[in-house]
Amino acid sequence: MRTRYSSDLTDAQWQAIEPLFRDQYFRKHDARSMLNALFYVNKTGCQWRMLPQGEAGFPPSPTVYYHFRKWMRTGLLERINDILRRIVRVKNKRAASPTVAIIDSQSVKTSHVGGPRSFDGGKKVNGRKRHIVVDTLGLLLAVLVHPAGLSDSAQAPHLLKRLVGKVPALRVIFADEGYAGVPFSLVARCFGWVWQLVHKAEGQRGFAVLPKRWIVERTFAWFGGYRRLSKDYEYLPAVSEAMVQLSAIRMMIRRIA
Repeated sequence: MRTRYSSDLTDAQWQAIEPLFRDQYFRKHDARSMLNALFYVNKTGCQWRMLPQGEAGFPPSPTVYYHFRKWMRTGLLERINDILRRIVRVKNKRAASPTVAIIDSQSVKTSHVGGPRSFDGGKKVNGRKRHIVVDTLGLLLAVLVHPAGLSDSAQAPHLLKRLVGKVPALRVIFADEGYAGVPFSLVARCFGWVWQLVHKAEGQRGFAVLPKRWIVERTFAWFGGYRRLSKDYEYLPAVSEAMVQLSAIRMMIRRIA
């Protein structure tokens, strides 16, 4: 009998998302075992080849990685994230599509694996930025990973493009002063959204909770519970984005079952 891990899906959680995998084909293993393996890697931060194997473990790591890249490439992980977010919102008596979103970025170091990276002079970090947009529940709407040296204002429009068609009711996006370089008129003209900056109080020194801004900071704190996100261990930014989506999926599954 296979060893149970705390990152595994419970029967109730699997039943809640099993319909999303009915069109997936597997020769030997099934979607649940693949997902459990992905959640294990994401939660523990272990290398792919160090996945527990055999009767007490998961499917072979090359098989797990193959399906992970396939689901990433076909957009399945993103679709699951979108579906679960709507379910969680409705369960919390909210409309399926949010009207308000919050944007922010987090600079993280990269590992020896390499890949695109650069130095963030403000945060003094050589690595990448995780750029995310969340709703007022802190649920992930979109993610973009890019070299840390690229400014938030320059990359924000690329992230906003990923929201198009996902959130038809969206009206306002809150951002901090680091996004002052984003043209308000551009956001309104191209996307139809109001771009609203949250400013610090006059004379403020040190940390202070800012309206709406604390929500996205809390989401980053939630992601901190997944060791694969403690650094950016991936060579490709697209794989880093998929790891963020996996973390968001795991958090939302716990809310619905």
